[in-house]
Amino acid sequence: MRRYLAAILGVAGLFVAGGAGAEVLQRYSTGSWMVEANADKGAFQNCTATGQYGGGASVLFMLTRGLVWGVAITNPNWNWRNGSEGGVTYWIDSNGRRNGRARALAANRLLIPLADSQQLFHEIRQGNRMFFEPEGASGFSITLVGTSVALNELMACVRRYR
Repeated sequence: MRRYLAAILGVAGLFVAGGAGAEVLQRYSTGSWMVEANADKGAFQNCTATGQYGGGASVLFMLTRGLVWGVAITNPNWNWRNGSEGGVTYWIDSNGRRNGRARALAANRLLIPLADSQQLFHEIRQGNRMFFEPEGASGFSITLVGTSVALNELMACVRRYR
């Protein structure tokens, strides 16, 4: 899991802070999702799919050029210490729970690398709700409506630019 966290964090700055060499290669919407292909100094890094929720909340799925994936959740009600890490349990609908690590990218944003699992990919594509329980915080959930389209677009985006 450490390898996945490092890989995701290595490119996380591209969509969080818009690093000096960061650039958007392509941006388009599909359903309620905004899909972007991102590069750093001209080299493709990842594709993201972002969905907006009410009250300033959002969810972002990311797939790197190395096919490592994760989810970033923004919630304006959170107050994390930037850079802090901790355990998180996550699951889809009534499927089995998975343990992972989360990192605060900002006071209101958590990044959670997801397991390298075709089963998990399928569960998210077919699911209705994804639940998270970060250590030391109240649990939360996101709707997965339209996520199947977003994940298909992420795969197509990475194949296009890889």
